[in-house]
Amino acid sequence: MNKYVVKLRYYPGDPLEDIREKDLKELESEYGVNISYEKIENRAMKDGLLMERTLDKHIEDVSQEVITLSSGKEDSFSSCIVALYKKYRCPRTPYSLMGSNEAGQKIAKKLMEMHGGW
Repeated sequence: MNKYVVKLRYYPGDPLEDIREKDLKELESEYGVNISYEKIENRAMKDGLLMERTLDKHIEDVSQEVITLSSGKEDSFSSCIVALYKKYRCPRTPYSLMGSNEAGQKIAKKLMEMHGGW
């Protein structure tokens, strides 16, 4: 079992560039961590605008891209988070780390403060 787990939730318009699984696999290999990716898309066109009603939804059902990072080694875990923050920027909402374990969330928050945070 991995000691450090963080879920980085990026909502539409948040990342600085498109999140590509190819890029995540390269980071996974470079840092020796486990990375998974999920894209949730529940927006729909209405009156010419791309919209989504979110008030009555669970956080997991709202349109977002979720990068899950896990590792047993703090140094590689932290270095990979920094690389993700530099590439995509820090996630931007209070819910951005929901689903992380306590150890992973603590590191991710500390690194946010050092690399452009909320």
